[in-house]
Amino acid sequence: MLLFLLFIFLVAAAISCIFSVNALYTTLKTGLPYVSTPNWAIDWLRENIKLDQSDVVYELGCGDARVLSALAKANPTAKFIGIEIQWWPYLWAKWWTRHQANVTIVRGDFLKADLSSATLVYGFFITVMMPKVADRLRQVLHDGVQVISFGFALPGWTPTSEIPNPTKARGSKIRIYQKSS
Repeated sequence: MLLFLLFIFLVAAAISCIFSVNALYTTLKTGLPYVSTPNWAIDWLRENIKLDQSDVVYELGCGDARVLSALAKANPTAKFIGIEIQWWPYLWAKWWTRHQANVTIVRGDFLKADLSSATLVYGFFITVMMPKVADRLRQVLHDGVQVISFGFALPGWTPTSEIPNPTKARGSKIRIYQKSS
């Protein structure tokens, strides 16, 4: 029995190491660490974003898919697609949304993804990534698509509204944009 428990422990440790190395490699390669959207922002999005059956929402770098899951529960007729490059958040997102038929989680690089069906795009990025994200969204989105960014501004885009963090944390805002030519 002790050997069996030791074996289980070693397998779990090996898997943990593999996912940790992958997370570090992906973070260094993309410049995007895994950071969750805070609960206050998820609550605000769930309560204020109203969608219908023609809407297709993309979350770029969906992490554990808590944002998608909350929006999908509040808007069951819309379609939700999360894109995540790191293995462990991707697997967690798949598990988290496994009973939500209107949510699809894809493992890949959102800077290379086809976003042509998007009616709304959400992302939580870091400052150094924002110019790439802004340029990519400008290139691939149709006019009228709503873009919601948590935390940081999209360079060259003018927000239609900003929702401040109720805890007054510096820099933590929801910024809403509308893609236009």
